[in-house]
Amino acid sequence: MSPSRMPWRFVSALSFTQLISYGTLFYAFALIIEPMEQELGWSKTALTAAFSLALVSSAFFAVPVGRLIDRGYGRAVMTGGSVLAALLLALWAGTEHYLAFVLIWIGMGAAMSSVFYEPGFAVLASHLGLLTRRGITIMTLVGGFASTVFIPLTHLLIEAYGWRDSLLVLAAFNIGICALLHAVSIPAAPARTKHGTEGRSAGVSASNPRRVLVKPAFWFFVITSILQGMISTGIPVHLIPIFLERGFSIDAAVAAYTMIGPAQVAARFLTGFGERAMSLRGIGVATMALSVLAFLALPFIPAGSWLILGFAALYGASNGMLTIVRALLPPELFGREDYGAIQGMIAMPVRIAMAAAPFAFGALWAWWGNYDAVLVLCLGMAVCAFVAFMLNLALAKEP
Repeated sequence: MSPSRMPWRFVSALSFTQLISYGTLFYAFALIIEPMEQELGWSKTALTAAFSLALVSSAFFAVPVGRLIDRGYGRAVMTGGSVLAALLLALWAGTEHYLAFVLIWIGMGAAMSSVFYEPGFAVLASHLGLLTRRGITIMTLVGGFASTVFIPLTHLLIEAYGWRDSLLVLAAFNIGICALLHAVSIPAAPARTKHGTEGRSAGVSASNPRRVLVKPAFWFFVITSILQGMISTGIPVHLIPIFLERGFSIDAAVAAYTMIGPAQVAARFLTGFGERAMSLRGIGVATMALSVLAFLALPFIPAGSWLILGFAALYGASNGMLTIVRALLPPELFGREDYGAIQGMIAMPVRIAMAAAPFAFGALWAWWGNYDAVLVLCLGMAVCAFVAFMLNLALAKEP
């Protein structure tokens, strides 16, 4: 039964664990690879390849994790994911061989698929009912500060203790805070989930996430998510060099980059708490349109112009809204049954594409000789995402 009031303890705990999980498993990596390269002699390419393998690995765990959450095992999945993350971080701290490092990060993909946004969204959706939209908004608002908190914190830890002991501290965050909060704050599966499972096993299967595979609207939504996911992962890695190549100073480039975070948070806030002003479908259209406008405007912004902040605001707002749209629109389009499994089916190809995006953008830059081809590609992907999303809405029927 859906709560009539927001269960703040539950939502706050899950939101806080998202901040820690992303901070320790995603953002800290960028700071640790430098001292690893110096000590062990492994190249940045080799180190980042392991990280990309984790994203690919997480893609293959996405569907089974989603199905487990749909069956009421959200507490076990997220608690186990945090325990696994802590163990792997501790093993990483002692690694001396590259093969072991790669295997650790392949395993880290399983941890990511169990503790990042998608499982968190599925757990919230299974317990919040009509309050899901606000719960997910709160989670993404808090999780959006993961880089703000953990990039400086990880830097201070490395400066004080070195990268190996810093990893042990990050492991302690996962076992001592995330695993504990997941274990005590995630409620047992709602009665309707347990009963529904029993009923389905005895008779006709009402639960069949594969039903969406025959819907063209589902595939258009997947295409939209892949294209936007590649933009949101590939562009941040190259954005500072793009600005510098276009004649902006390093100070202006950093200022514009800094604008993206607040724009994401502001867009998520307005999206999550403005349900009376705009439907989720309307928000989705606005999300795709803002992305097109951002990459359409960037080539025409002269060097040194403050309008570069406008690009950052458009791009950041689109990214922020996209997180909400990908979390909340699928149940409206394809039904609320099997939320976790369907989200996993969407996430699987998206994560594989996201893992390839930074390398693909870099290769395109090296082949073309500048970032013009990358910007044209991003504009083309944004336009195609907009078209695919409109086709998705046109073909989707009320579940």
